[in-house]
Amino acid sequence: MDNNLQKLGFSKPMTVAIIEALKANPHPNPRVGAVLTDQHGQIKAVSNHLKKGSNHAEMNLFDLVNPSQHDILYVTLEPCFHSDTSPSCATEIINRGIKKVIIGDIDDDIRTRGKSVELLKKNNVSVLNEGNVNNFLNPYYSNFHRNSKKINYLLKVGLSNNDYLSDSSQDSKYITNKISLNISHYLRASADCIIIGKTTLLNDNPKLDVRLDDLNNMKTQPVPIVMWGKSNDNLMKALNTYPNFTFLSDMPNHNNNVQCNTDSLEEVEKYFIEREFRNIFIEGGKSIIESFLKKDMIDQIYEFKSASNVKQGLNVGKTYRDKVNFNFKVVEKYKLKDNSLTTYTKN
Repeated sequence: MDNNLQKLGFSKPMTVAIIEALKANPHPNPRVGAVLTDQHGQIKAVSNHLKKGSNHAEMNLFDLVNPSQHDILYVTLEPCFHSDTSPSCATEIINRGIKKVIIGDIDDDIRTRGKSVELLKKNNVSVLNEGNVNNFLNPYYSNFHRNSKKINYLLKVGLSNNDYLSDSSQDSKYITNKISLNISHYLRASADCIIIGKTTLLNDNPKLDVRLDDLNNMKTQPVPIVMWGKSNDNLMKALNTYPNFTFLSDMPNHNNNVQCNTDSLEEVEKYFIEREFRNIFIEGGKSIIESFLKKDMIDQIYEFKSASNVKQGLNVGKTYRDKVNFNFKVVEKYKLKDNSLTTYTKN
C-alpha cells in the first residue's frame, strides 16, 4: 500500500517521521519520530524514540548523522526542553547548528510546553509548526496532560453515502476505498488496542492487525479485543479460532478470555486502565459504537465515507448521526478520491 498520509495535509518528510514514530511504543512516553533532510528535501536520516529511559528521537538521529546548518529537522513533537530524564533535545539542536526545525505540535508536557520553541527562536533557529501530527500519533496526549484523562477513545467508521456500514449485495466487507483503508491502518498503528463486538467477529472474520509494508517491522501490534457479551454460545470455538485475540465475556477467566461485564463500560474501562491502554480504537459493530456514544466516552471520530449509496445492508442508525450532530464538532474534511474523510472531536 502507498503512504497516503500526505492526503491529510502532512508534508512528505513529516509523513516519514510519523511512520517512524509508529514503529515503536515507548510507553509511558509518547510516540515520536524525527527526520533530517538536506536543503533540497532529500532524506539523510530517520529515527524514533524506542522506549522510556532511552534517547529521544532527535538524539538518536544525531547518532546517525552529523547535520549541517542547511539541513532541516522534522520532528513529530516539540523537542524536549527539560533535561531531567534525558539531554535537552532543544539545546542539542542548537549545539548541532541546525537552523530550521519543523515540529508537529507543541508539547503539552508542562516541562516543555512552548519553552523549546522560544529557546530555539532566541538562538536564531527558524521553527515552523505543521500541526495535528502529535494528535494523530498520540491522541490521548493533550487530554492526559491538560485534564488528567487517562484514556482516549477513537472511533473509526466506514460508511456509504447513505450511512450504511455494510452492503449485503456484495461479498466485500469494505464500503470505502483503498486510500481510506490505508489511512485506517495507520490509525490502528497508533492504538494500544482495537475493539469490536461479537457480531462483527462472526460476520467479518477480521484480522485486526496493521497490514502496511512500511510498518511490517513494528515492535508491537495493537491488542485485538472482542466484547463478546453474556452468551457463551460458540465462545470456546471463537477462543480457539482467534488465539491472539482477547475476549471479554461473562465466562470465568480462561486462556484468552477475561471475565468482564461488557454491559458495564465502567468495568470495561477499568480493565483498559489495568492493561495501561491509553488509546482505544473502536471499529464496531453498530451496538458497540452506540454503547460508547451513549455513555459519552468517544473523544474523536474518523468518518470515512464513500460516494456510493447502498440499497441493502446495515445502516449506522439514528443514534450515531444524532450523537455526532449534537455532541461533536468537525475538525477537518479531506477528499480521498471518491471517498471523503471527516474528523470530529467532542464539543
